[in-house]
Amino acid sequence: MGYIFNLSKKQILFREREEVENVYFLLDGKVSIYKMNEFGERKIIFILNKGDIINEVFMSNITSTVTCEVFEKATIIKFKKQDFIKIMEIDFELVKNIIGVLEHRNRRLCRQLKNSTYIKIEKKLAAKLYRLNREFGVKQGDWCFLDVDGVTVTYLADMLGCKRETLSRAMKMLQNNGLVKVKGKKIYIKPEELSAFFKN
Repeated sequence: MGYIFNLSKKQILFREREEVENVYFLLDGKVSIYKMNEFGERKIIFILNKGDIINEVFMSNITSTVTCEVFEKATIIKFKKQDFIKIMEIDFELVKNIIGVLEHRNRRLCRQLKNSTYIKIEKKLAAKLYRLNREFGVKQGDWCFLDVDGVTVTYLADMLGCKRETLSRAMKMLQNNGLVKVKGKKIYIKPEELSAFFKN
């Protein structure tokens, strides 16, 4: 029933306010989910990874509340909504897994909501880098390398909803404290130290 296809970096899978006819799963690569604010600036909500369901809203006919853009070259499988619902009707394990994914995503949204209150930008950045490490971190000696292409200062600013210049100052502060180092376009962090910095 499913159809597998590939998309290149920066291609849009669906846009905010579009009616989405399919259920999408990410077989390989990464996609980002974002919303636009009233100033035309995007706020990154999630970077989704291999195995994730992309659009969790598929049981109703409402339009999408977010835009999905390919972050790294992606392989995606899509199912017609009605076909997928029929599969769910005969596979309770699938239903439980879908619910589990949605519960996890809801917890992530609650953490983001908590961090949207007044917290210094360097602490928000420390928390974001710590969470990115949990998904994409690769241990390299005393440091962890964030193994995800395209996470630039500009992209991190979009994730945190701030100006690039503000994010650059926060990044410099974390570097001066020995919590982060940047080599070219690669970001290395010390997760435990970042966690302690955020909590203090």
